[in-house]
Amino acid sequence: MNINKLPQNCKERLADLEARIFKKPKIEILEQFQKESTPSFEIKPARKSVYDQTLLKQLQITQFTKNAQNKQHYNKYNKETLIEENNETHTIDALKRSLNELAIKDSHVKQLEQHISDLTQQIQNFKTSSFKYDTAIKAFAIELDQHQRTTRNQLIEKNTKKYGQYQYTREKTKIIQVWFDSKEIKDLKEKLGSIRQQLDLCENQYNISLSRESLNYLILQREEEQLEKQLNGLENEKQLFIRDLKLRYDEQHAKFKHSDQYPVIGERYVLLSLLGKGGFSEVYKGYDLKEMKYVACKIHQLNSNWTINSKSYYVKLVTKEFRIHKQLQHPNIISLFDSVEIDSNTFCTILEFCSGQDLSFYMKKYGMIEEKEAKLIIQQLLEAVKYIHSNKIIHYDIKPQNILFNQNDVKLCDFGLCKELEQENSQIEFTTQGVGTFWYLPPECFAQADNPQVISNKVDIWSIGVIFFEMLYGLKPFGNGESQEIILKHRIIETSEKVVFPEKPTLSKECKEFIEGCLNHKQKDRFDIYQACNHPYMRK
Repeated sequence: MNINKLPQNCKERLADLEARIFKKPKIEILEQFQKESTPSFEIKPARKSVYDQTLLKQLQITQFTKNAQNKQHYNKYNKETLIEENNETHTIDALKRSLNELAIKDSHVKQLEQHISDLTQQIQNFKTSSFKYDTAIKAFAIELDQHQRTTRNQLIEKNTKKYGQYQYTREKTKIIQVWFDSKEIKDLKEKLGSIRQQLDLCENQYNISLSRESLNYLILQREEEQLEKQLNGLENEKQLFIRDLKLRYDEQHAKFKHSDQYPVIGERYVLLSLLGKGGFSEVYKGYDLKEMKYVACKIHQLNSNWTINSKSYYVKLVTKEFRIHKQLQHPNIISLFDSVEIDSNTFCTILEFCSGQDLSFYMKKYGMIEEKEAKLIIQQLLEAVKYIHSNKIIHYDIKPQNILFNQNDVKLCDFGLCKELEQENSQIEFTTQGVGTFWYLPPECFAQADNPQVISNKVDIWSIGVIFFEMLYGLKPFGNGESQEIILKHRIIETSEKVVFPEKPTLSKECKEFIEGCLNHKQKDRFDIYQACNHPYMRK
């Protein structure tokens, strides 16, 4: 038994025991323990007394207990150490994994940063290239517009000799413009007048002689027809020529820009030549540098001389027009794309551009349109009106100038005077007498101030009937050739209760019935949009 391996308290107990047995001092025995690895005595069972045996047993029990406690403590310590080491190992592994993930993420971040840097450079290069392309496209659009304008001006100068021109003349204290026909038109009119005089003379002599005079009469009649046809053609061409002259004049005196300026609005739309001019707006042909297509740019300008209330009212009207028009999406309605604020008094609405002219242009050019072609135009117009009526909207300003052509499609435009109906109502009180184009408005729109009327979407049906009649006959059914002042003063529309069809050209019976249904004087008996669309003539 190795004494030195025992705990200190066990050594002291053993030293106490030997000191009592051998009658020696305890300190000597402890010193001897330090010198010797084994005790100086050997315990023999025979020499042990009962007391000693009990004492030894207690010592052994105590030693065993201490060993068990030490072992338990050691095992517990080892277990805790193992757990701590295991936790530490897991922590180290987790830390290594985290560091590895961080390294991967850091690498990924660097890659992304490099990618962003590359993209930024590409964007910058794209912007530079885009700016160059935009500049080149803008220059090309401007050059093309200038070429077209030069060609148009040259054609105007050339046609001045053919059709005539405006000249300034004095009328009392005023300087006014007066139209003077060309020599060709004057000669035709004189020749036609001479033939008509001869015809009158022949008619007076017809009962006296039935031979030579009658043959001469037929020749004169044929010549009259040819001259009338030639003169009517020239008159129609003259009206288009006057239209071009007016447009050139309006462009030279436009409020928003000079004819030699090409501003870009909204960093996107290049303003080109003037397309038309309204009461408070100017419409320009524009080019969209982003979409690379032509658009129509309608410039709205507030007059600096207007009162605050007038400005507020105009802004309210235009805002209403924009809000209503923006929600309308139909193949036969001009699309509204965008709006751009230019300054505090000027803004622009961007509209679909139509490559063709408006209906009034073709009516002036051809005089009359054949029934089959006119019917196709009305059918498309009915589809547009059917759509807006389904959205509880009255257009109120349907006229040839507001019907455009884009290739083979008819497009309805200009919702500046439109009216909204309540969802549960089909009528609205009429409060805007004197607004609109009188030739195309029904009788209920000419109500007297002391007798207010209600209007419905049948206002638009009347307008369609007038336009159809005008296309077919080359004249308006009511108030043809009269000014708006005369129409209003003499109540021409209100008193014209029935449409009268000229003898020529000959129309189908169904066509006349359709027009009569559209132009019924009584609002309640007039076609609504569904009756018009489903009429047998339109369903053929």
